[in-house]
Amino acid sequence: MSHVNISTILQQYLSRFSYRPPILLHLLFEEGRIMKNNYSLILSQLRKQFSNKLNPFTLCPQSIIFWFLVPPYSAIGITILGLDQVVLFWRQQIEPNETVYVSFKMLEFNPPFPLTLFVMFAAFGLVITDASYNIIEATGSEYEDKLKKIEFTNLEKDIEKNQTFVRSFDPFKLTPRMSIYFPVLDNHTTIGFLTIDFRHVELSIKQSLEPNETIVSLIRFLDLSAPFPLQVAVMMLSVGLFMTGKIYEFSKES
Repeated sequence: MSHVNISTILQQYLSRFSYRPPILLHLLFEEGRIMKNNYSLILSQLRKQFSNKLNPFTLCPQSIIFWFLVPPYSAIGITILGLDQVVLFWRQQIEPNETVYVSFKMLEFNPPFPLTLFVMFAAFGLVITDASYNIIEATGSEYEDKLKKIEFTNLEKDIEKNQTFVRSFDPFKLTPRMSIYFPVLDNHTTIGFLTIDFRHVELSIKQSLEPNETIVSLIRFLDLSAPFPLQVAVMMLSVGLFMTGKIYEFSKES
C-alpha cells in the first residue's frame, strides 16, 4: 500500500481556489452590500417584531376573575378581560381534593366602560369585605373556644343553637374569591393566585384547551400562608397593574 501524503492532498485542494475569486468571499461581499443598502429597513422590521415582546406592559395581568361559589363543586366566574369586555365562566371541580378544575365560557359581554369599572370594583370590595370578616370570625372563634371550657347552662345552649342557625344563612357565604392571572405564553398559558382570605393564597396555572379559549383548565399546585400586610399589598398591586395595562391598550388603540 502506497504512502498517502496529507499535505500534498491539501495543497491540491487549495490550488483550485488560487486562480479564480473565491465564491464564498464573493457572496459575503454581496451580503455586506445588501445589508448596507437596506440596514434601516431591516432594523425597523426587527423593531416591529420584538417591540411587543420587549414591552413591559405585556407583563401586566391580562384578566381578573371573581368566583362566586355554587356549592358543593362549582362556581360562576365574572372575568374582566378589558375596559369593555366581560366574560362569564362556569367552573367545575373534577377532583375531590380541589386541585383540578375545568372552566367553560358561557357568555361574553361588551358593556360600557363605566359599567365594567363598577362591576370590577364592586366585586373587589366584596372580596375585601369577606376577607376582613374571616379575620374577625377567626378571632371570635378563638374566644368561643375558651368559653366552651366553661359549663353551659340551658339558656346558653339555646343561644348557641340560635347562633348556629343564623350562621347557616350567613350572607358572607355569597361573597366571591378573586383570581389574578399573569401571562406566560401569549395569554394561552397564565399563572395566577387565588385569594381565599387575608391569610391563605393558592397559586394555579390556567391553560387554554382550544384556540378559541372556550374551555380552560385550572390546576392548583401550591398553597401559601402569607402575612396579612403582604397579602393586601399583592392584591392592590395586581389590580393596579391590571388597570395600567388596560389603560395603555386603550390609549394605543385610540
